[in-house]
Amino acid sequence: MSEFSESYHLMAVDRETAIELIKKSGNKGYVFEEKNGWVTFLIDGPGFDINESVVRCNSGLLAHYIYAEDHGWQFQIFNKDKIVFDYKCDWSDEIIIDKDCFDLEVINELIVSQGNETSNIEEIFDIDEYDFEDPPAYQLAEKIGLVNYEWISLDYLISDDLNNKAIVYVG
Repeated sequence: MSEFSESYHLMAVDRETAIELIKKSGNKGYVFEEKNGWVTFLIDGPGFDINESVVRCNSGLLAHYIYAEDHGWQFQIFNKDKIVFDYKCDWSDEIIIDKDCFDLEVINELIVSQGNETSNIEEIFDIDEYDFEDPPAYQLAEKIGLVNYEWISLDYLISDDLNNKAIVYVG
């Protein structure tokens, strides 16, 4: 079975900030505990597109992470309601990279804030062949301090993998 993950990650010191964002945006969802300054949450509803009401109501730094193992990955960062980083890579047929709003300084700041090294970060985004053993999406997530990104989506909530994590439902 191939992985199809989608999650939001709010830079926050506690999960209450994400809970307030979900409520304010008129959505329902699931919120994980804070780890490394990030609060992961999932929005109830159609997946794999950014939820515009969440972005509109966002008052901080918000990342949207998508990883579809056999197809590609996407990573977006919003500062309040403005997109400051937007990257897409599709390898369904051939590798196609789209760097709509590509500011590596945004990524570098997040990496440094986690105490990690930024050298060769461009290699994560400029791939010429796909590595199933060490996916670039995983590399980025780890460098910026995301913990909840593998096999995380609304569809996986019923699996045993997520039942063992501290998750709060907001509805």
